[in-house]
Amino acid sequence: MAMFNHFWRRTPPALFPSLLGLFGLSLAWRAAARIWEVPADVGEWLGLGATLILLVTLSSYVAKLCIRPSVLWDDLMIDPARGSVSAGSMCAMAMAAFLLPYTSLGAFLVWWMALGLHLIYFISVVLILLRHHSTLSQVTPVFLLPAVGVLVATLAGPELGHIGFSRAVLLLSVPLWAIILAVSVWNGWRATVPHHHRSSYAVFLVPPALVALGVHQLDGAPWFSTFWIVTNLTGLVLLPLIPWMARGGWSADWGNFCFPLAAFSAVQMLAIESGHGSFAQMLAVISLGAGSLLIPHILIRTYQDWFAGRLAEATKAAVA
Repeated sequence: MAMFNHFWRRTPPALFPSLLGLFGLSLAWRAAARIWEVPADVGEWLGLGATLILLVTLSSYVAKLCIRPSVLWDDLMIDPARGSVSAGSMCAMAMAAFLLPYTSLGAFLVWWMALGLHLIYFISVVLILLRHHSTLSQVTPVFLLPAVGVLVATLAGPELGHIGFSRAVLLLSVPLWAIILAVSVWNGWRATVPHHHRSSYAVFLVPPALVALGVHQLDGAPWFSTFWIVTNLTGLVLLPLIPWMARGGWSADWGNFCFPLAAFSAVQMLAIESGHGSFAQMLAVISLGAGSLLIPHILIRTYQDWFAGRLAEATKAAVA
């Protein structure tokens, strides 16, 4: 009993990035069922699985916070965890989008809970950065998740009636994304990036993809095409960097690959619907196929490490 108690009191934030990827994959498959003759149940079952896993994982992490709220601060002192913790609230935002066809009330409640959690995480990360003697040097790609991860809320926001909020999030996130991108690239250029932190550079793909998805929800066709192009260009730049990002072998930080790949795939599905032709078809097939193989593999391996007690130690997760 004591061992189990210690197990969940040290729930690692590193669980959330790969789980966020599974939510993204479910939404990509849901979109694929609208344009291809693929079983509609695939996306629904993936989303149901992701929802059940999130209920267990987020409950465990929130229980850890309830025992000792300051444990959040301890977790966020580790750079990769600043993105991983925020991925948890982003999972809940994605869960709201998944739930919309089934229960608008449930989606509404989850959506607002996720926004509250994300705001807490964002403020905490900002305070930690401001307390550092060299704030700008601490800005890395993972800061994109607490800073502009709220973009996931725009997937369900318009349908929940929060059109003005979604527009404001999109307008404010774009310049913030550009600033963080520039600063983190500069910091990475000046300093040697540890092997196990290099996968965080895949997160650069998340903001343009989410902006494209959010704009599409608001029926902004011209702007969707613009950010579809930006998403493709970002992916093109990152593609030759994959060996560099994966160097050093397996670590839980590989979860950073999951949501960018799923979001990229979802954008391609909407691009096909918007009439972008065979190029979007090709990118959709490649990204959905790769995501369907890679994301579950990384998720399963991450949770296996958690159940075996290795993940918390490897990621230096704080104990409540």
